[in-house]
Amino acid sequence: MESTPAHLVPSPTDPWRLPVFCLAAASVLALTLQLTNGTLREDSLRGLTLCLGLSLFAVVGPGLRRPWTWAEPVLALLVGVALLAQLQALLSDYPASSLRLNGPWPFAPFHERLATAALVSGALLAGPERLRQVGVPVLLGVYLLLGGWILRHSPAPHIDVFVFQVQGADELLRGGNPFAMTFPNIYGHSLWYGDGLVKDGRLLFGFPYPPLSLLFATLGRVLAGDPRYAQLVATALAAGFMAYARGGRLGAGAAALYLLTPRGFFVLEQSWTEPFLVMLLSASLFCALRFPRALPYVFGLMLAVKQHTVFLVPLAFLLVPEPRRLWDLLWRAGATALLVSLPFALPDVKAFFHSVVALHVHQPFRTESLSYLAAWVVRGHPPPPLWIPFVAVAVVLGLSLWRAPRSPSGFAAATALTYATFFAFNKQAFCNYYYFVVAALCVAVASARLPSSEVGGR
Repeated sequence: MESTPAHLVPSPTDPWRLPVFCLAAASVLALTLQLTNGTLREDSLRGLTLCLGLSLFAVVGPGLRRPWTWAEPVLALLVGVALLAQLQALLSDYPASSLRLNGPWPFAPFHERLATAALVSGALLAGPERLRQVGVPVLLGVYLLLGGWILRHSPAPHIDVFVFQVQGADELLRGGNPFAMTFPNIYGHSLWYGDGLVKDGRLLFGFPYPPLSLLFATLGRVLAGDPRYAQLVATALAAGFMAYARGGRLGAGAAALYLLTPRGFFVLEQSWTEPFLVMLLSASLFCALRFPRALPYVFGLMLAVKQHTVFLVPLAFLLVPEPRRLWDLLWRAGATALLVSLPFALPDVKAFFHSVVALHVHQPFRTESLSYLAAWVVRGHPPPPLWIPFVAVAVVLGLSLWRAPRSPSGFAAATALTYATFFAFNKQAFCNYYYFVVAALCVAVASARLPSSEVGGR
């Protein structure tokens, strides 16, 4: 007897506590990052701890699968409350750190567009489905205007990541090898790099991110003159995938929550590469729900865009409807990742390994990190062993594979918990790291299938 094709297998319902607690965790972490830009402080550490607790309960808590007729409207109301808190944070502080502004009302254009985004978000949450068909593209368009305003008024942030992407893209366009080049040390000191990596004002490593990230940045450099425009578009695409993964109020609301994450514009300004990872995570969940045949290849691109995506490999078990399909997903995904990466690695394997792998292993301990290890060191203790985050992740992965719902939403929630744990016990952890966790939690909310009275009666 033939098995049912993967794209015809009914998507399982998720326990309603998963989107509820993922939503709470995303809101808490987003507002925590606003406090200190994702650096260590007692109140930010408390916020991180609360987020971890909420995420853990979302993934491994009791089932709570009983039908809940009013689940979507109640959750939409909670999303609305979370959005109001985020908007208040955006209005009460600078949305980015290196803005060049003048005039009596320099923030007026930004606030006008922010107000428009707020009104559209409210309509998406409260209006009928017909309105959402129009409202989601409008929200994405308004976000692009907001992000474009940020980039125009912060043309050259003082951060090495921006230098890496601009000069790496230019080197690639000249036909050189960005992974074998060196960069200027814009900080004038070597505190933030490993021993032996700074000499005569140069950083002795090449482009420090995987090739797919370089390709995205180069696309932004070619089309708009600034690699950050690729990240701006990636953020909008990620929100679109969230909104359309299942549709409805919850998808649109989660997309709005992600787009208006208070420190999201700061992440965009600073040129951090997490938007590319978020885009591919959202696209993977979209494919899992809408186009399963494309899932292995999109999942493979996700594995190729950041170094730490290796943790997603075991979690892929939660994405497939049947265990025997896991190998088919992983070998196709692995082949895709290699196909994208090997052409850049093979010309100079030693330089590639040094820039993309070894560099990050030897990065120094950062006491300003928002992590428990940094808090331990700040209190006068010696730096703890660096295997601690990997042990913590192994425990969380085991719990997730044991208890998490086997669904796209369960995968996203487990991803958020895994990376929140990894960063919280790491030697480096900053705003952009946790921005990915916020995004994964939003994806979990957007992709959740709630138990209804009809489903519960089956």
